[in-house]
Amino acid sequence: MELNDEDVFDSFGPYYLDNVNWNDEGHQKAIYASLVNGAYILQRDNKRHRNGENALAPRWWEFFDFKLLEKLYDEDDKSIFGAVYVVGPRCVIAFRGTMKGRELFQDIKLDLAIFTNKLNRKSRFKIAMKVVEEKVVEFGQGNVILVGHSLGAALGILVGKQMVIQKGIFLKAFLFNPPHTTAIMLLSENKFRRLKKVIRRTVTLFNIIGSIVVLPGEEDDEMFKKLSVWKPNLCVNKQDLICSEYQSYFSDMKKIWGRKAEMAHIAARVSAIHFWRKILRKKSDIPLHLLPSAKLTVINQAKGALDAHKLQQWWKRDLQFDSQDFSIYDR
Repeated sequence: MELNDEDVFDSFGPYYLDNVNWNDEGHQKAIYASLVNGAYILQRDNKRHRNGENALAPRWWEFFDFKLLEKLYDEDDKSIFGAVYVVGPRCVIAFRGTMKGRELFQDIKLDLAIFTNKLNRKSRFKIAMKVVEEKVVEFGQGNVILVGHSLGAALGILVGKQMVIQKGIFLKAFLFNPPHTTAIMLLSENKFRRLKKVIRRTVTLFNIIGSIVVLPGEEDDEMFKKLSVWKPNLCVNKQDLICSEYQSYFSDMKKIWGRKAEMAHIAARVSAIHFWRKILRKKSDIPLHLLPSAKLTVINQAKGALDAHKLQQWWKRDLQFDSQDFSIYDR
């Protein structure tokens, strides 16, 4: 049996949390990250034929008294991409991110779908949406929590958005290292800080002017107002190229809002791709990373960009982080 030490909870997980305080933000992050990791290891157990007593995944949720209610399978590659856990009245729906091995091809296709704003057309999203809708009916919207990492965090954002827009339901969400799909995310903040700042401001100004001149009164603003009540917990590392742009996105919107509210509303809901698709009269949903509100948790501890994207950083003992609420509709 192939064994990965990182799959073993008692040597790699937050085994120190033998006295959980659910009011502690650090404890919440560690537990929810562990449940997401459980979804990763469910798939590794599955493909490595680790069954029964040899299965390593159960320890990642049983340590916190959760029970596995359901495994979520991708229709295209039959891999496990998520899990539904319950403890008392609480139901947590967890989505894993991209994996190495035989899952990689399907996961990469979904990663590309994030950047082209087409994740909502994929079977994995449709399955996730169906499960979430069912669990909300069963447990009540106040008891259903979305958690995910990377690709899984993107899935959580998209499902959460659709629950707000379609049903007026606001689910609690803890989303680790969610992708922010802009080209400048590939530039290191440490090496290209000034260049990224110039690009951000130029693109933002262009989008504002273009949207005012060409696309007055578009329906996206009403959709954004609905979304503004939803504040998902976005957990990002400042050194992670995949998600670090969320910090700049919200801080830039806050600065624009201080000067001109209407400009902030436009800038926050328009990306370059979204803008040009509107110009060409092509159907385009609001891009995944564009959110009017969020609770943003930022850390700056990593040994490089790859380390900064790993899920395990979120259950480190004595994790140091800063959390702040953002909303472009609040002064």
